[in-house]
Amino acid sequence: MQPIIKKIWVAMVGYGALSIALAQACESVEARGINGGTRGSVPAVGNYCLNVDLDQPRAFDIHSMSMRTFQGAALLSIVSPEFGAPPSAFMETGLDIHLQGHRLEATAKHMIGIKANTAISHVRIHDGTIIVPGSDEPNIGIDLHMLQSPRTTYARLPCDNADVKCDRGAATGTWSKAPPYTTTQHVVSKINIRAGWLGVQLVGIGNTIRDSVIEVDSRNGIALFGPGGTIENNTIIVHGQGVPASSDGAIALWDANGTVVRNNRFVFKGWFRKAPPAIRLIDSSNVQLEGNTFEGFSQIVDRTGKSSFSNRK
Repeated sequence: MQPIIKKIWVAMVGYGALSIALAQACESVEARGINGGTRGSVPAVGNYCLNVDLDQPRAFDIHSMSMRTFQGAALLSIVSPEFGAPPSAFMETGLDIHLQGHRLEATAKHMIGIKANTAISHVRIHDGTIIVPGSDEPNIGIDLHMLQSPRTTYARLPCDNADVKCDRGAATGTWSKAPPYTTTQHVVSKINIRAGWLGVQLVGIGNTIRDSVIEVDSRNGIALFGPGGTIENNTIIVHGQGVPASSDGAIALWDANGTVVRNNRFVFKGWFRKAPPAIRLIDSSNVQLEGNTFEGFSQIVDRTGKSSFSNRK
């Protein structure tokens, strides 16, 4: 065998062995039957593959004589890898969830597709479909944070109120200061989401959403809290249902300094409803917009607080 051909052959064998090793390293998502459906859970560290669809059908509650909603429950939960383990033991290791084309689908309302129930960072979720109908805040496609409500935690309160302390542009009550953002670097990619209230919600520094289709019944497709994010090559569709709010936006960026929003397609399908802003900036400066297209939106960007942006078509 000639030296060059031998080197190529060795490289190919090595790459094949690496691919096999990576495939073997992918553990199955633990799935179990709950309330007539199938839900899953994964620890907050490691490589996991989903081998079955997860679902939660509607269920009748004989005690209340009404349909159960499973409000805020997740089809796939991210849990602590070891009971009682400190977050520092796994925060930097990372978690990869490969949905392998499977579906997470609820017909019961107000559920969450994938939710973190522990402190996490460096989570990658990719290649699957999430369908979760609903109409209020617990109903989200992908929700990665440990806060009860980021919108409440990082709310902008009136600074002239004697009970409010303003710090670095974010007003918080003197009795409870909003926590600082930490580096998380989550990546959501190649996911099809159909949700009622919100498609994706990420909190932290350096998070990415790319190559996905996110469609919501409401006025909010993506909520990104924290600086240094990237939102690219997505299709974001909003139908405009619900009562308008000051934080509405097909993409809402909170404290998202330096975030890049590029090559996304924004679509409003609200018929006679008024469209929200395509992009809502809340104390987000130096946001870079590039190559985005907009269909049905009368307002492209709305700014609140210390916000600024540049736009390259």
